[in-house]
Amino acid sequence: MADIVKLAKKVYKERPSTKNSISAYLINMAVRLKPMRDVLKNTGSIYLHCDPTAGHYLKMLMDAIFGTKNFRNEIVWGYTGPGSPHMKQFNRKHDLIYWFSKGKNWTFNRDDVRIQHKDGAPHVGGFSSEDTPLDADAAIDYGKKGKIPETWWVQEPGNGFAIAARQRKQYVGYPTQKPLAILERIVRASSNKGDVILDPFCGCGTALFAAERLKRKWIGIDISVFSAGLVKNRLYGTFDKVREGDKITVIGSPYSIEDAINLASTNKFEFEKWVCGEIGAEGMFHNPGERGADGGVDGVIPFYYSESGERPRAANCIVQVKGGRVSPDNVKALASTVRQFSADCGVFVCFEKYMRTVNNNREKRKVKEHSGGFDFIQGLSVEELIVGERPKLPYYSGGTELNPRQTVLFK
Repeated sequence: MADIVKLAKKVYKERPSTKNSISAYLINMAVRLKPMRDVLKNTGSIYLHCDPTAGHYLKMLMDAIFGTKNFRNEIVWGYTGPGSPHMKQFNRKHDLIYWFSKGKNWTFNRDDVRIQHKDGAPHVGGFSSEDTPLDADAAIDYGKKGKIPETWWVQEPGNGFAIAARQRKQYVGYPTQKPLAILERIVRASSNKGDVILDPFCGCGTALFAAERLKRKWIGIDISVFSAGLVKNRLYGTFDKVREGDKITVIGSPYSIEDAINLASTNKFEFEKWVCGEIGAEGMFHNPGERGADGGVDGVIPFYYSESGERPRAANCIVQVKGGRVSPDNVKALASTVRQFSADCGVFVCFEKYMRTVNNNREKRKVKEHSGGFDFIQGLSVEELIVGERPKLPYYSGGTELNPRQTVLFK
């Protein structure tokens, strides 16, 4: 391992004086890539997704760790979308994906990734009955008589390669979220049903989502407790078998009220992130739980409701989290924040011993909804959260992937 760290320093000759230096990043990656290689099956592969800033340095590290003979492809993901135009250079609209195998007998399912083309463009749709239905943004029709993809994976109409933020039904507000179509192609190509997919930087869980859809086993790792809750909700909100079988085990997140109290007392920002992840809240001014002014908004839950029973409209619920004492002013301020940001309602999350303060001081009115309405301001205790209770909102699936059973309501 020491040799790998030395290599990282040689690759980029800069003292890692700040946490943002490229050399510090390369050292960080070097000590992680080695154990990733160690856990791979002999027929396994690793795909590393990065942008061009450090891509060429990372390629050199991977050459050293996996061996140049095991380099399979450099894949370019090209996309379009809004961005800040550069006055003195071309606008960058691509990322890089480096694919290395563990050895010479790697898995590559050519027929599983052939693309059916129609009129010169990928034909979208046509999932088999074994797949979970999803919106067409993430759908590519794979067929054994189609063309094998090349190393230029470019965004085309309907092929699901647009940046995730532009694909409404799969976007969960995570800043580095990748398109599901890209992860599905990788999983199809380099694994078989029943194989284990490991994503050691799983973020919002797109790789795990793809693995579950394609009947692979999976393990995800992330330093953020927010990610753990977000991934769990995303999978529970879409896959009945996962939700009903309670197949997800989360290690490192609070499982008891004692765990939650300890997290709140030792790191209030991680506590906020954990709560936001558990209830599917997205960020507004910054990512949930980050330090800095939040304007009274710890998170935002997207949901849908209808006053008349007709087409539901998109709505937002402001989340306020308190890991300590709650004052009447704290509760009253939430209603003002909801109005300030033209949201539809709010939820106040705190420990049970402060719920009386919440209930005595929250604005007690209902938002009109065809099935009976819901509270403009509601309280949710951490104790309720631990046992599986969630905010009471209509057409709400954890703030993540819309449940396919509900999607028909929005067509």
